[in-house]
Amino acid sequence: MTIRNGGERAARATLGPELLERLLEFVHGKVTGCVGVGLHASSRSEGPITSSGLAEKLDALQWELGTGPVVHTATAHEAITAPDLARDERWPELAARISALSDVPVPLAVIAVAGSWDDEGPIVLSLYLDHEATADDLRVVEEIEPVLAMSAALVEYCADEVLRGDQLLKMVEHRRIIEQAKGMIMTARGCDAGVAFRTLVLSSQHFNVKLRDLAVATVELIGAAPAEGPPPELADELGEPTAPGNEARRAAELMWAALQEG
Repeated sequence: MTIRNGGERAARATLGPELLERLLEFVHGKVTGCVGVGLHASSRSEGPITSSGLAEKLDALQWELGTGPVVHTATAHEAITAPDLARDERWPELAARISALSDVPVPLAVIAVAGSWDDEGPIVLSLYLDHEATADDLRVVEEIEPVLAMSAALVEYCADEVLRGDQLLKMVEHRRIIEQAKGMIMTARGCDAGVAFRTLVLSSQHFNVKLRDLAVATVELIGAAPAEGPPPELADELGEPTAPGNEARRAAELMWAALQEG
């Protein structure tokens, strides 16, 4: 019994890292010319959740300098690309440091994207390429980002406990409601998903309400009805979305009024 329990604890300890490592390996194989991938929680800057290839060095360098596409995406909550970091005038100090490195390809392109799982902000995906990003590269990133962000969120959220089915379901439900609110903002503003999510994040921070509560309140406000419940097959496990408080409802009203004026 002791041996089996010890084995179970070891399996739980390695589940998170192994899951993320396999996902990063998948990205390397899926994106031609990928030389590094990193995942970061935007609410902290002490290091990545996980990284591979050149991302280990380049992401750390950006946090050290306090500048660069990863830092920008983590703080501004918007996607950004750069065709060659060694020559990008937006971050001259970073460009100078990268130019001095002998083990990076030329050009060294990057795509940094903000995901949408956290109450405080997104998971940031950094992807480094040995060529300027193409439309196909961006399409692949758009497809894989939700999987990476959700997986990283689960590992972070459940780092010190066994992942339960209800935790997984609730996190999926939170993201689903946020996607509903994003869709409404995209329609109202005629913007893309990144701008819509950034609007939600910045509004939640400005009004000091949780992102998911603001999303539920927004869906209720615009739909003039409670936020859409979970799919029938998950209704018993999840129940109805938690009703937002008055502060979240007021924040949704003010955010929507500002969108209408803009």
